Amino acid sequence: MKKIKIVISLLTVGIMIWYFFIKKSDYIYQFKVPASTGTIFNGIINWQKTNDSIKTTTIDSTLYSQITQEVSYKGDVYKVFWDIEILNDSISEISAGVKQAGNSFQNRILAPFTETEFTENTKSFLIDFKKTLDRNRSTFRLSQIIDTVSPAKKCACVNAKTTPEGKAEQMMRNYNYISGYIADNNIELDGRPLVSIISFNKKENSIDMDFCFPIKNVNKLPGRPGDIFFKELKAESALKLVFNGNYMYSHNAWFQLYDYAQNHSLTLENKIIEQFHNNPNLGGDALRWKTEVYIPKK
Repeated sequence: MKKIKIVISLLTVGIMIWYFFIKKSDYIYQFKVPASTGTIFNGIINWQKTNDSIKTTTIDSTLYSQITQEVSYKGDVYKVFWDIEILNDSISEISAGVKQAGNSFQNRILAPFTETEFTENTKSFLIDFKKTLDRNRSTFRLSQIIDTVSPAKKCACVNAKTTPEGKAEQMMRNYNYISGYIADNNIELDGRPLVSIISFNKKENSIDMDFCFPIKNVNKLPGRPGDIFFKELKAESALKLVFNGNYMYSHNAWFQLYDYAQNHSLTLENKIIEQFHNNPNLGGDALRWKTEVYIPKK
């Protein structure tokens, strides 16, 4: 019995030392969302843009999995430790550990037993974040992922270097330019316009992209194409889904495909094909816009 009491005492002391002096956060809030890790990660990074009462500073991050932030809310400053984890093909879990400098010891004593200003404020701004994430997710829809082959096309293209969000602007800028060249030279179209992402720098959130019009019976562009160039895409084994929403946000489909591949022990290339079924210059309900998104397998 003495030995058991000694072991229990040591364990109790150890737990108390960990809880009051080692544990990173004073309070942890967890919730599950039907969203990819990349969508969640970007939502956390850009959170303050959607709410004037919250200011955030990102201190450190591990791409799509962890973020440490300082959050200013109602005159107080909190440190938030975000952890993002894939649970299955459609659900991720967010764990937000919150610490308040200067009041940490008091918060750890009271938080498990009573509602305090600290726990109220923490729940308030974390629930606000979840609502913001839900609103963002409502602006697009994603289909089931299938195993297929990417399109093989000969194309007339224009290159641009931008961000995933800036892709739609480049498309709108060059849509009439490329289509005008094709019409002036009596070139026959071979399907809908597409974007070929040559590389996606996830850390820098930047892309090297070709905006292309598929064309028939051409191996070399006629006339004086200027910065329009010929490109041939080969068919490749790929994962595919359909994205409905503004083309500015179609990179959320990329995140979903990369998460799916990770969950199924597949490796994907760092290049992407998007084929568009609507002209963004014509506007309309973006949820009716259709984009077929392919990422080739390695």
